[in-house]
Amino acid sequence: MTEFHPEAWHWIALGLVLALGEMVLPTNVLLWFGIAGIVTGLVVACVDLGPAYQMVIFATLAFVSYFPVRWAARRFRAGDDSNAAALNQRGRSAIGHHVTVIEAIENGYGAVKVGDSRWRAMCAQDLPAGTKVEVVDVEGATLKVRPLVSEA
Repeated sequence: MTEFHPEAWHWIALGLVLALGEMVLPTNVLLWFGIAGIVTGLVVACVDLGPAYQMVIFATLAFVSYFPVRWAARRFRAGDDSNAAALNQRGRSAIGHHVTVIEAIENGYGAVKVGDSRWRAMCAQDLPAGTKVEVVDVEGATLKVRPLVSEA
């Protein structure tokens, strides 16, 4: 049986310190370096390597674990921006929906029903109650609507 190299304990300890630092500090970087340190320690425990090779293994593992995960996380977050504009702006989620006028729009203002809620609505033209409209924008708590073009 081969003996456990002391350098392996150093790498594992470094990895654990970095992983613990991830829990204490508001980052998302140290975990990947901590994992690289622990894996480097396990490799050094199994294979007798010089310090230069140990550093190359650590750097390679850190690169391989950190940068692809960071790239994937950015792509994931970039695809999620469609909902970010509507965050804490409930009216924005209604844009593009077809709703019904429940109080006639006269002199530019009336009300529409969105889901189970009543919303103030504004339109450039007067519309009677019961008209189907599309929400095109939101201004504060007022939805800007336009009448749907009927297909004939």
